Amino acid sequence: MKVNELMTSFTGQTGLAYGVDTALKALRPNAKFDMVANDGGFAWPRWEDPDGLQPPSKEEIMAEVDRQKRIAEYYQYAYDRCHKYPDGFEQLDMLWHAINNGGDLKDSEWFKTIKKIKEDHPKPEGLPPQ
Repeated sequence: MKVNELMTSFTGQTGLAYGVDTALKALRPNAKFDMVANDGGFAWPRWEDPDGLQPPSKEEIMAEVDRQKRIAEYYQYAYDRCHKYPDGFEQLDMLWHAINNGGDLKDSEWFKTIKKIKEDHPKPEGLPPQ
């Protein structure tokens, strides 16, 4: 099973994973807890935080989920590219043949392959979200 298929089977999405669980880990990295959804919020049958922090509010959790979603969407291009690039050995072989043939590397199969992948999955403009 390819990584994209595996991610989809676990998260329902292709790409970087984010959600309530990753938001909680970001907001309260040392906490141990059990959580259940209830009446539009969350209940905490067990909450242990060695830093003495209380459970985050639903608003804090959802804001962190949204932040992680924006970051994941920004970096999706890199995730998509890495699954399209030929593996390292294949790229080295392509480069060796291009150099051995003595032509301009920009005319090589390696360059054309990488260029197409970059064009098909462009990097977003602007700075990544924080």
